[in-house]
Amino acid sequence: MKTPIMRLFVLIIFMVLQIIYVHGSHFQGGMVTWKYRDNQVYITYKVSFNNHHCDKMYILNRILVNGEGSLMCYRGCNDTLTRTLVTSLSYYCTEFSEDDNWTYGQRTLNVTFPSTSDNIYVFGYRSGSWATLVDGGGSWSLIATANLNIRQDIGRINSSPIAAMQPFVTVNKNCAMPYALRIPVQDEDGDVVRCRWATNSLTDECGGVCSIFRNSVLDQPNCILYINEIPSTGRYAVALQIEDFGEQQDKIALSSIPLQFIINVIDGTTMCDNKPRIETPVIEIPSNTMYHQTIIATSTGSQISDVYIVSPVGFIKSELLRYSSSNDSWYVNVTWTPTDEDIGIHIFCYTAIGVDRQASDQECKTLKIVDAEGCVSNPCSNGASCTQQINGYICKCDVGFTGIFCETDIGKLHQNVYNRQ
Repeated sequence: MKTPIMRLFVLIIFMVLQIIYVHGSHFQGGMVTWKYRDNQVYITYKVSFNNHHCDKMYILNRILVNGEGSLMCYRGCNDTLTRTLVTSLSYYCTEFSEDDNWTYGQRTLNVTFPSTSDNIYVFGYRSGSWATLVDGGGSWSLIATANLNIRQDIGRINSSPIAAMQPFVTVNKNCAMPYALRIPVQDEDGDVVRCRWATNSLTDECGGVCSIFRNSVLDQPNCILYINEIPSTGRYAVALQIEDFGEQQDKIALSSIPLQFIINVIDGTTMCDNKPRIETPVIEIPSNTMYHQTIIATSTGSQISDVYIVSPVGFIKSELLRYSSSNDSWYVNVTWTPTDEDIGIHIFCYTAIGVDRQASDQECKTLKIVDAEGCVSNPCSNGASCTQQINGYICKCDVGFTGIFCETDIGKLHQNVYNRQ
């Protein structure tokens, strides 16, 4: 016979187990990228969870969301033991959904790797478990590989490719197949980028979701996932590796980064042709200058309920507003003021969601943040043209002039030399 104290003890144990289960079973994908700057590696991790708190104030004020687990080095950091690179992967939330219960965010931290015989490093993020999936998900594993040797072709150390994908992609099982899901990728070094399925061979790239959703076809050179057959409703994980190559014919990747996300299959009742559509204006940005974009979504089948974004830290999204007097068009405004730390290439994506949970195709833009003190300040002299670079500018001199700023008249230079002789 159980006494009141025993019953209370059992209840406490049950509650603790429930807390542990909820806390450890809500991963919903992520990505790990890196770039090399000033003798350091800047690692950016992006993660998605449910049961993590985020709201507009968190995004506006850049409040850190408590992280879970550590970023570990599995090769190149120690001969015998793994090494912790980042403890407690807290992140800045950049988007969230109350309807579908997910948060998404990122953080960038700099790491100094020790020199080794080959300067190849494997690092990543492993733990358990995924949020509830139709199949698999007992553990997660996101693994990146970096080669920090100076490349012979470009004379500098490589940086990884980047990608962007909504953490939660909704697909209607009643729509015509195949469903093409394009993964936007870019590479700062101008390399060839390919996508492949993650494997659990040597480095365990995908934990408990390696073989999930393999009934789809992956167009590796173009990074397009063709879903030929929609399974039963529910949530499925997709685990990919994105790699860069110096030339089309190269077989050995310069680097490899993970991209994992969830496909949510629904039994939609509205016409597939009525899913929202995104209209995309084109805008360019220098650093330290506000970037603004209006994202307009239209749907003839149902009202737009939200526009989700995948963005760098610092993006601010307005409330969803009706576009003019239209009953089928809605919009949000987004703003971002990139700093000098943001100089480089970023991918910004957005998806419109209807009240019936149908989603538009994901639209993406490549944002190339360049040095604001470059061509904007008209540094080139004597009629030279200025070409903006990511980390500065290049002056193309007219005939008869030379120098970094084309400030030197070659004729006068020769005359001065002649006079001195």
